[in-house]
Amino acid sequence: MGTSLPAGGVRASRARGIGMVHQHFKLVDNQSVLDNIVLAVSKSLWSRKPQTVLRDIEHWCRELKWTVDLQRHVGELGVGQQQRVEIIKALCGGGRILILDEPTAALTPVEVDELALAVAGLANAGMTVLFISHKLHEVTRMCQVISILRRGKLVYSGGVADLSVERIAEKMVGAKVDVPRLVQAQGNTKSQALLELESVDYRISKRTPLILKQIHLRVHPGEILGIAGVDGNGQSELAAVISGAVIATVGRIMRAGAANADAPAGSAYIPEDRHKEALVLPLPIVSNLLLRKYRQRPFVRWGFCRFGQWRGHATNLVRQYDIRCRDVDDAVGTLSGGNQQKVVLARELSDLPELILAVNPTRGLDVGATAFVLRQLLDARARGAGVILIHGDLDELLSVSDRVAVMSGGKLLATPWPHSTPEQIGRMMLGGA
Repeated sequence: MGTSLPAGGVRASRARGIGMVHQHFKLVDNQSVLDNIVLAVSKSLWSRKPQTVLRDIEHWCRELKWTVDLQRHVGELGVGQQQRVEIIKALCGGGRILILDEPTAALTPVEVDELALAVAGLANAGMTVLFISHKLHEVTRMCQVISILRRGKLVYSGGVADLSVERIAEKMVGAKVDVPRLVQAQGNTKSQALLELESVDYRISKRTPLILKQIHLRVHPGEILGIAGVDGNGQSELAAVISGAVIATVGRIMRAGAANADAPAGSAYIPEDRHKEALVLPLPIVSNLLLRKYRQRPFVRWGFCRFGQWRGHATNLVRQYDIRCRDVDDAVGTLSGGNQQKVVLARELSDLPELILAVNPTRGLDVGATAFVLRQLLDARARGAGVILIHGDLDELLSVSDRVAVMSGGKLLATPWPHSTPEQIGRMMLGGA
């Protein structure tokens, strides 16, 4: 019979050989790789010497056939290299059970292949790897046994080979899931662009280097422009410039023909971090749904809020967007991640905006919620909206994009998509030609 571990007992778990690699890495960016690993595996400042830890690191690098620069600051590494640091950190802590939480969320296809080899090597060495992911093709590729959760309950456990990807998705959601895909590229490139960036540079201050370098971008009605890239290559700053959150250092931004104008009323923004940028978690669902227009009629009259109108509007959106909640007065922070994202979509898309900027809109969502989000973007495109989709999941990005560009080193590089392969775009994401 197994040993029960205390809830929240991280040290007890580590003592039993359980290592965890979180989706959002727990690393100190301004410290070296070696310092990060020593800090993680040492119980005190004197418990383990760096020389001892170094021998463990070298052992696991040989086992996994990895090369890691131990003296570089973690903040200088790409996402794939940072993930290697996290895995080695967990292994040097004595882990025999390794939990990987959404490990491929921000990786390129090449980096996913490298991770698959590493997972297979750890399993062959006798380790147990728990691979938590909503990317079902990767689950079927890397795992032998699968356990499926739905609404907090275990609904299936068995061999991966016994289920198809479609059946796994169906068991996750409780119904058949059709992941939407773009049928045919369109876009009226002869019409006036909804948004155009010309020679745009951006830096935080005069003393800092350029983050965005000579960005040229144009999006037209009725198309989805996909922007791929490894995290940290300027995607967040590009989204901030487009949304108007920051001002470009150099260059011209044309919105619906007006130079350097503020974002028009007919635009929507689905930010990357819904907790920090899109929702006020302690406030009720109804308030979050009205953040854009609580000062507008019919929701206010003579300076007084009309809460009946608020509630009626929110109830309609909850029904329309299938937001699973007990009541619109519940705090939005009590909802699941997928339903929180539906609140954001309902608020931003319900007024049928002409221009939509979406940044990693499906990150961390299950297959059902992912399908819902992508379908909303395709529906917006079908009615003539222009969509800019900045996304780290290359498979999803390519499935719905008319055109694709790549962010690499602060530059926006055009691709011949759909007349190119995912592997070619993946190499461009890593800085290849």
